[in-house]
Amino acid sequence: MGNTVSFAIERWSAWAPGIENKVAWTDWAQKEQELPSEEGEPNVKDLPAGIRRRLSRLGKMAIRVALDSGSAETAKIVFSSRNGNVVQMLKLLQSLAVDEPISPTGFGMSVHNSLVGMLSIITGNKQAQTAIAADSESLCMGLMEALALLNTDPSTPVLLVHCDEFLPDFYQPFQDKSVPVCALALVLRSVEHAEEALTFSYSGQKDLEERQDPLKSFLRFLIKNEKNWSWSGVQGNWLCERHA
Repeated sequence: MGNTVSFAIERWSAWAPGIENKVAWTDWAQKEQELPSEEGEPNVKDLPAGIRRRLSRLGKMAIRVALDSGSAETAKIVFSSRNGNVVQMLKLLQSLAVDEPISPTGFGMSVHNSLVGMLSIITGNKQAQTAIAADSESLCMGLMEALALLNTDPSTPVLLVHCDEFLPDFYQPFQDKSVPVCALALVLRSVEHAEEALTFSYSGQKDLEERQDPLKSFLRFLIKNEKNWSWSGVQGNWLCERHA
């Protein structure tokens, strides 16, 4: 891929509590607000009841934005999240602690690639799927992985789904308060025939200034058509730029 890779964003979709369509997202971005922290779940009534029962809020968020992207049936898929289905994983650990039997369904839905697997079942998508967890740089690493797949096969779109959820009370000492309850899906294509191209690059140089989770600033860059987006993580500096 080299130091810089070009791509196009064909479509995007996002969900956060109380922000469920592009009009609401535009209003949020223009007002420079924080993302809501209240309770709430996306509407997934279009899914079979048996599947809905297996999904945590994180799962519903991920599946909702993936389906709304319009490419979940045909694209290669990359799922990125700091913690994945940690709520369901904690339930399994609590069962083990009191010698209760482990639910096979609960175990299956707690592994990090469970949601891309569920998405493939729902859509019948047999394309390549990858799951990424890279702490605060999960969004950036997920985008890097998605662009690597696109670079390998420019003819097939890649769907990046990034989402996170608040940690349960048991893990609150480890909660990064800048991490929002939010899901984002990006449909990535090659720049051929695209009206607008973007470039994504990484530098191993580190900016020591403390930064918040990158998702909120990336959403504003996306929605407001800003020229540049940059973010500094533990591994180094990340930059995304628009080109006419």
